[in-house]
Amino acid sequence: IDEELRNEQIRKLWDRYGVLVLVAAVAIVAVVAGWRGYDYWRTLQSRAQGDVFTAATRLARSGDFDGAAEKLRGLAETGSGGYPALAALRSAAGLADRGDEAGAIRAFDAVAVKSTTPPLLADVARVRAAYLALDTEERAAVEARVAPLALAGKPFRHSAREILALAAWKAGDLATTAKWVETVETDPETPRDLADRIAVLNALVRGSAATGKAE
Repeated sequence: IDEELRNEQIRKLWDRYGVLVLVAAVAIVAVVAGWRGYDYWRTLQSRAQGDVFTAATRLARSGDFDGAAEKLRGLAETGSGGYPALAALRSAAGLADRGDEAGAIRAFDAVAVKSTTPPLLADVARVRAAYLALDTEERAAVEARVAPLALAGKPFRHSAREILALAAWKAGDLATTAKWVETVETDPETPRDLADRIAVLNALVRGSAATGKAE
């Protein structure tokens, strides 16, 4: 009797809610299938954009700057994810390769301030612009780009500190140069190649301190 009552209750519930259960099941299947399809499409798009970026990089390395610029321009305009910023960074680097340092600085600065640029790529743009600006801009303009990046824990602090040391050196500020040199040398995570460059700058600072002026 109990079994018959349970079966009767189940039949009543199914008669009342069975259609809703089927609709919900179909909707879940459709959503999962749609998401998998979209994810697959995104993967294909990402691969295609990666292929375009790689092709543009190869063209630039071979000296075909116009061909590279054309591919990068299209990727910057229609790409998704981080590819537009990467394309813009590579385009700016191409200007520097051509000797157009002023244009490259403007391009890097534009990437850095664009709201859609991922933060890490924006920092890359600031560092690249600052290195180029060392030879052409006032110390304050150079420092404004990278001073926030020189703080402890920042991923590009090593490059930022080197730039700040060089900017101070060019300005004849031996005390500030020495401070940044020490900061670089005492950071155990400073890359070896950068540490070697800073060691050269440190030798120049010591020599200039002994003579009383910057070289």
